[in-house]
Amino acid sequence: MFKVLDVGCGFNPQGDVNIDLYTGISPHRASRPVIPKEIPNFVLCDAQHLPFRDDAFLKVFSKDTLEHVGGKPQKSNVGPYHMLKEMVRVSQSIVEVQVPHRFSLANMEKRFWKREHNAFFNLRWFERVLPKIEKELGVKLSVLVELRFKPLFIYFLMMPDKIHVTLRKTKNKH
Repeated sequence: MFKVLDVGCGFNPQGDVNIDLYTGISPHRASRPVIPKEIPNFVLCDAQHLPFRDDAFLKVFSKDTLEHVGGKPQKSNVGPYHMLKEMVRVSQSIVEVQVPHRFSLANMEKRFWKREHNAFFNLRWFERVLPKIEKELGVKLSVLVELRFKPLFIYFLMMPDKIHVTLRKTKNKH
């Protein structure tokens, strides 16, 4: 049985099953291609429509992928919501997501100059969408959010760099 799903694995897969939508060279991957035959249990699919049954994996995680999902403009981009909902749906227990914070310096570069990110996250985004996911899927999520900071100007100013969200899923008893 497969225990861990890596959503948006890129060329560094960490799961028992690894998915990505893109192969080949991408600006997000430092010019290094994803070669599906070199990745164990690789599935080419869209993270907004995972081809797995409900509760198929013990743990589902995604690192630096959610911000690339969906289309622009930001206000009407529902892709990250659908991806997170699908991750919760196929997980039995744990969903872990790591995204750049909306105000991180790396995110600012990719947001304004390179225009590589389709979505931008802060804690309020997760506070807004998690109750909707709970209601739609009939689950209860306990949430652990960790803001990771990166020092700027020789530790004078700490800027938020990453948001790490861990969700523990239990079925609602309705």
